[in-house]
Amino acid sequence: MSRIPFTIRIEGRYSFRRRIHFRNIISKPLTLALQTADPGAARERVAILAARFVIVRADVKTMLEGQRNLTGVEIEAIFRRELEQQLGSWLSDAYADAPWSSSVIEEAARHGEAYRQLRLPNPRHDMDAFERAKLDAANRETAENDVTPEWARPLVDQIRDALSDEYVISAPKAIGATTSDANIAAARTHLIRAGASACTRAQRMFDNDVLDAADPMRATTADLGELPPAVAALLAGAEGVAAPVAQTNLPSPAPPTECPFAIYDNRKFSEIIEDVLFELKQDKVWKGDLKQQRRIMQSFAWITGDRELGTYDHRDVARFKNGLNRRPSTFRFGSPEKGAMSRPFEDVISEVAPITPATARNLKTVNRDLSTMSTVAKHLALTSWKPRIHNVLIMDFAGATVAIQQDENAELRPPWKKEELECLFRSPLYLGGGAGKNRLKDECARPHVWHDAAFWAPLIWYYTHACREEICGLEIVDVFDDHPVPHIYIRENLTRGRDGEKAGEKRIARRRKLPLHDEILRLGFLDYVSAIRAEGHTALFPELYLFESKRGGAQFYDRAWRYMVQWITDRMEVEVNDKGKGPDIHSIRALGSSFYEVDGVNEIMRAEIMGHARSGTNAKHYSKRIKTEGLEVVLQERLEFVQRYVPKITLHLDPLPIRLLPMEARSRVGSGRHRRIRSDAGISKKSGARSSGSAFSGSR
Repeated sequence: MSRIPFTIRIEGRYSFRRRIHFRNIISKPLTLALQTADPGAARERVAILAARFVIVRADVKTMLEGQRNLTGVEIEAIFRRELEQQLGSWLSDAYADAPWSSSVIEEAARHGEAYRQLRLPNPRHDMDAFERAKLDAANRETAENDVTPEWARPLVDQIRDALSDEYVISAPKAIGATTSDANIAAARTHLIRAGASACTRAQRMFDNDVLDAADPMRATTADLGELPPAVAALLAGAEGVAAPVAQTNLPSPAPPTECPFAIYDNRKFSEIIEDVLFELKQDKVWKGDLKQQRRIMQSFAWITGDRELGTYDHRDVARFKNGLNRRPSTFRFGSPEKGAMSRPFEDVISEVAPITPATARNLKTVNRDLSTMSTVAKHLALTSWKPRIHNVLIMDFAGATVAIQQDENAELRPPWKKEELECLFRSPLYLGGGAGKNRLKDECARPHVWHDAAFWAPLIWYYTHACREEICGLEIVDVFDDHPVPHIYIRENLTRGRDGEKAGEKRIARRRKLPLHDEILRLGFLDYVSAIRAEGHTALFPELYLFESKRGGAQFYDRAWRYMVQWITDRMEVEVNDKGKGPDIHSIRALGSSFYEVDGVNEIMRAEIMGHARSGTNAKHYSKRIKTEGLEVVLQERLEFVQRYVPKITLHLDPLPIRLLPMEARSRVGSGRHRRIRSDAGISKKSGARSSGSAFSGSR
């Protein structure tokens, strides 16, 4: 059998085989399987491959012999030429004293970032936030013309398109280098490097050493050293081609120098209020219904004009604080849809009477609003209000808070005196009165004592010194009546929370267990708990949680407390502060704490009773009495501590069977004052008119 040229047999099947002899490739064999054992088929296939091999080898040889890679001198020449042209353009704009000259440094930084993105293997071509904001503005302005301006495209795309093949080819051609595809690709990379370097150096235009230099160009490129003679020779013969520089004086919704944030967010402040509330509640920063926080954020938007987030700066902190101080303490905000906040702030303030010391807002209230906005600003600093410069605080609400002077404590409400509370405990509410709104009146045929929050809450406040909401928001499960020392557990619960979330603790120190005073037990409190449990309620005082608008302590104040205070002030002279405000529910807590202001009181014990944070290393880190002695021992000690210092002012009350009013009538005590009989009572308007008419006639 005759041999077939350029073939070999491998395991009985034919393969095509040739050798390649090019430059650094030393006689490398090329083998391709013909996928046949038939000599006729192999002869036909090998003839086709042999012809194709000759053509490909000729093309490769021609390509290799005609290609010359860029040398180091040529690369430096291309880089230096592009660098000087780009840098010269930036210098011209910076020192032109034109309207855009002050923006050169910022624009150079943006262009530098775009060049650096183009240097990456897979450059991104999407817009940054600043470009998106400008594109939104362009879309609004050009919607009628149906035209998209060139500057509205991403900056990366603008620079990439400016580096066209024609421009890139001109760079190696200008210095006499070959313009093969490989050299063009390499030249494009070196041009991008030069553009990035020019932008970095352009950001030093207004540095003192550059401004003082006779040749700013040389000052910014001094680190590169003098040009080598070979590079200088190539540049001397290079043809001048204008370097592409993306447009920098672009229209913008706001000048870049006026936006201190990393991005320009064109959403209005009012549009992000609900999102911020949700996120801060989700992060456990805020709890509860957030009604107060929402109102503060709405007032900030109202005072500052509810602008786009990107337009805010440090001046708005002072504007907000000034707006707070221009409103009297009796000011009612309303809502953005109705009331004061539905109108422009300046229009509303112009109608407000001048602020006097009597109507000025409490500085603690101003600080509270500033503190709330400080939390908001800290949250937005991660997104819309992220500063352009790292670690720079722009919206510094915390720094605007006012230090409260010690002499301003005169504004605090005075505490109750035990004689004043004893006056309340001697009222018909506790001794026997009418039902419904007549519980502070004793002129009834069958006086009774009714048991609800109006009866128990003041007693518990006095003997435990707990806060208003801590008692009004107790649940049945928070009362431990089967313990050797009956007590209540002050903690977060669902009754004090909303939307299925527990709430109520102001701080962790407020979580505590308080023993029930003997007087509370003697008057039948545990029987009341059993009666409420039998009704199937969760809340200890369910009548305080019938409505969503007013709940807990606010409902108690409206239904009962204001009439209790009226009862006391009608019978005793009660101290008021400089603003005419007397003691409130929280003032009972101040009275309780004052009982322990004597020599020999254990400060740790007082802190545990009051729900205050411990102070000192021993109290904070070493005193663990509940764990070492047990809860029963500690509760008994706390009970003895309270009974030792708190006077008993309810010994005159007799324990009575538990009486419960219908739910809607509970804790509605009504006023203890008697209505005055009008002088014209029983006289109709018509008869009165006739009487006055006849009198008038008689006087004629």
